[in-house]
Amino acid sequence: MPGRHHNAIDAARRAAHIIASHGGPEGDLATAQAAFETLRTITAEHPDEPELTRVAVCGAVRLAAAGRSGNDIATVRRAHAFLGTLAESRPDNPLPRRAYAEASVDLISAEAQRHGLSAALDVYRRVTLLGEANSDDAELAAIRAKAAANLVALALEADRPLDARRALADLARLEAEQPAALMVRQQHARGVFNRLAHAARRAPPGEARAALDALIDAVHRTPGHLEIAEFAAEGAFTLVTGLGTRGHLAAAREAYDALGDLSRLPESGRGATGRLADAAFNLITDLCQSGDLAAAQLIYDELAGLSVAHDQDPAIRLAQAKGAANLALSHQHAGDSAAAGVIADDLRALLLAHPDDAGLFQIAAFLDEATD
Repeated sequence: MPGRHHNAIDAARRAAHIIASHGGPEGDLATAQAAFETLRTITAEHPDEPELTRVAVCGAVRLAAAGRSGNDIATVRRAHAFLGTLAESRPDNPLPRRAYAEASVDLISAEAQRHGLSAALDVYRRVTLLGEANSDDAELAAIRAKAAANLVALALEADRPLDARRALADLARLEAEQPAALMVRQQHARGVFNRLAHAARRAPPGEARAALDALIDAVHRTPGHLEIAEFAAEGAFTLVTGLGTRGHLAAAREAYDALGDLSRLPESGRGATGRLADAAFNLITDLCQSGDLAAAQLIYDELAGLSVAHDQDPAIRLAQAKGAANLALSHQHAGDSAAAGVIADDLRALLLAHPDDAGLFQIAAFLDEATD
């Protein structure tokens, strides 16, 4: 009867301990696999013992970790399949199905790397079916959402945009089905960010901007959720950088302005402000390279104001200093020594206010040497 198989439970725990002991790089994978077979046999002999189920899940998770550590995908698959069997045979117990879903997340990435996206999609479809059969399990939905968010990036890297769009559609459905599950919404935002990061490097500006707008919408749908605000800020920074590097300067400026709006939201925190400073420096660099020094000056003035408002933030000070050096040199090369001198004076004043900042000192020294 359940709860009375003490000897079996003790044997299962010993097997799980052996698996854990041999799960690292210095362990013996064959020993871990043998212990796992013992654990699997014990579990099959006592299917109604809940403690054995818990130990079996723990052992399978550790075997999967051992397989990943040993770069042995067959072992990872074995552990994953066992967790799937446990989930199917114990439908009233959420632990096996959640562990199976987590193992699926890892296996999806491993299959994509070793055998291509189609193999990863096979794993994804199985965990999706399990999720649909347990649609009231919010924690399982969050794990499914993590798998879908990963799949967006994997599909785009494999040049399979249709599969990426399907994964994004799955994320949207999961959020609609679990509106109170913040982890689902957060993973949806991560999936959209993955789409944005790819689009910033390769797609037309409008496609990348649509992804940013979706992230901004998520911020407004979930006020006070710092992680989603951070995804949006990171997405805007990524868009400024990617589009600016590719020469889409007007679109990069629009993304920069959107990042400025995000940084002023109460839920954005200091991270968004730091990314705004970094984006300003990158945009100044791109504008200087394009020869549009007037536009670069406007961005620099905004960055200098941000630095004054956050005088105790060394990262923002450093961004201003780097921006000042780039802009001063660009003015100098354009033959406008007066404008270059004004910017250089800004940098010297910044250094005087923070004489112990080694980063500022190095940039000021570089500028002095470059303009001698």
